[in-house]
Amino acid sequence: MSPREEGSARESHKQTVERILNAPGVLGALEAEAAKNPRVMEARRLYMAAARELLAEIQPLVPDLQKMGYQLESVGDLYQRVVFTLDEQGNVVSRRRIDYRAAVPVLVEWLPKVTYYPLADDIVRALSFGFAKKQARPVFLRLFRDPPHVEDPQFPEVASQRRKDLRVVLGQALGQFADPTMADDLIELARDRSCGEARASLVNPGLAKTKDERVPEILVDLLNDPAVASFAVQGLGRIRYLPARPQIEAALDSSDINVRDQARRALKRLDDQ
Repeated sequence: MSPREEGSARESHKQTVERILNAPGVLGALEAEAAKNPRVMEARRLYMAAARELLAEIQPLVPDLQKMGYQLESVGDLYQRVVFTLDEQGNVVSRRRIDYRAAVPVLVEWLPKVTYYPLADDIVRALSFGFAKKQARPVFLRLFRDPPHVEDPQFPEVASQRRKDLRVVLGQALGQFADPTMADDLIELARDRSCGEARASLVNPGLAKTKDERVPEILVDLLNDPAVASFAVQGLGRIRYLPARPQIEAALDSSDINVRDQARRALKRLDDQ
């Protein structure tokens, strides 16, 4: 197998995934298996129909793809594939992600227009890295507030859920992007119960990362919101807000096992100060 990292005891899960995704022999076997599954092949057909023009626009913007001799088959290739440097024996000397910064404006432009859910999800994930933050964040905020209509013809029975699913992925990205400049937006959205569980990552780690003085009281208030209560408890532990100890202790009796688990962890963090 090349790159030669097979059987490395020091290999992390991330590195294992990278190796599999970038190893021709393994990929060939996976492709052969996928070809036997009509549903997988139909999903690929639908994806390519939705993404063909986008992929063609991105391809020449990413020099690493030319160096690797690789033709994009999905937006996910941008963040899943890795550029390896090998020594003369074929051993991995270094690894890095594909540099697709030049493609970020194109991805940002396409995202609001995409209606095929798997492609929209892929674009959000490709834009959820720090180098895309400045350009992607305003669009993520707008789409979180009003997610576009997206669908997946293979799963019409969950069509109404796909819009919510996309909002969840957008919320996860916004939680990672959070900083003090986002305080007003995140506070507003975290309090908006109509957004349901999609607010989870806005509540934690999002609110804590804003370092806003209003955050502790907001997290305490959100303990009464079943959709995000466990994340509010987690957030209080993250910021080690001692005045909330009584409320966190009360959460130990919650009927929600996730709330109880996070309350125990939060109390431990308070005790470790």
